[in-house]
Amino acid sequence: MARRPSGLLDLPAYEGAIHIARFYLDRAGQSAVRLRKKGDDQALHDFRVSLRRLRSNLQAYAPYLATAVSPKQRKRIRNLASSTGGGRDAEVQLAWLEAHQLDASIDEAPGVELLREELERQLNEGYGSGVSRALRKFAKLDEKLRRRLDDLETAGRASGLNEGLRFSAAIERRIPEYAAELDVNLSRVHAIADEAEAHRARIRAKRLRYLFEPIADDVEGVDEVLVSLKGLQDLLGNLRDAQLLSGLVGDLGRQAERGSRADAGIGLRRIAGWLEADQQEMFTSLREHWLGDRSAPFFESVEEIRASLVTTGSADIEIERKYLLSSMPPTLEGQPFREIEQGYIPGDRLQERVRRIRKDGAEWYVRTVKVGFGIR
Repeated sequence: MARRPSGLLDLPAYEGAIHIARFYLDRAGQSAVRLRKKGDDQALHDFRVSLRRLRSNLQAYAPYLATAVSPKQRKRIRNLASSTGGGRDAEVQLAWLEAHQLDASIDEAPGVELLREELERQLNEGYGSGVSRALRKFAKLDEKLRRRLDDLETAGRASGLNEGLRFSAAIERRIPEYAAELDVNLSRVHAIADEAEAHRARIRAKRLRYLFEPIADDVEGVDEVLVSLKGLQDLLGNLRDAQLLSGLVGDLGRQAERGSRADAGIGLRRIAGWLEADQQEMFTSLREHWLGDRSAPFFESVEEIRASLVTTGSADIEIERKYLLSSMPPTLEGQPFREIEQGYIPGDRLQERVRRIRKDGAEWYVRTVKVGFGIR
């Protein structure tokens, strides 16, 4: 199993991002080998999680990987992970059904069996051609992405990109954004019926967790935050699974009433009752630990980590130099031109500029975010 990278904080931002991308490519590749051999119940889950972590980190550090990883490539990684989602969902739901089926009576058995048949159908469909296609696509993506990362690393070292922003500063800049998004989504969850907001909160929790994982060995307090995020992610994930399964049970119940499986109705209603009880229990736990002001201590811990990264990266000073011409080259006389005025907030780290551009009587403003590499 590939070892999680460490010692990233003092690396240039682009180089730290490259290390993380390679690590998750390695993890996905190892899971792909296990998937091809078959018989490993955890392999598909590990494969999908590695792809999700890869895409999340590529997105987080996109400004520093722009020449190597395009938005289109990140979308392909997302689609690759999603293409095998049906099989994994069915696998989880079958495990839940097996844990509850012993509580079913003889009259309820037909409903349990009908649900099992449908989940096994979805599982076989997901593990069939879908996984095979995903493995073929991953092999091509893996080769191409590694080559581009290698090229960026070589070019970066040759051109002096290593004198730019530290990785500690790059991750510090992302933390407030990701934490605020999670906080906002949690604040919009008030009841079990708020399925969409709860699902968004789960996605935000995963993004923040994936952001923190690579620095867990290097920054104090990250391990505790990761434990909290995993607990929240699992809770919201289980709630989501129960809600999706409830929808499937409802659909099967309506189909059974119209068809030849009317005997399944009793069992399906019993299953719906189990799922409703599970959702009530999980939402109670969510409310007691995360909703309202109960999440405040967690977000305070996140802010402490962010502040510590500012200290870690405080040695970086970016200097933006402009070179002025004493005169215009003769060949440019009479050519169209634009007048550009640039303003910025001074400080050790230049993060954002505002440019005013004038041409042919027109005037417009451009806001530009600092993602390049000043001189240290």
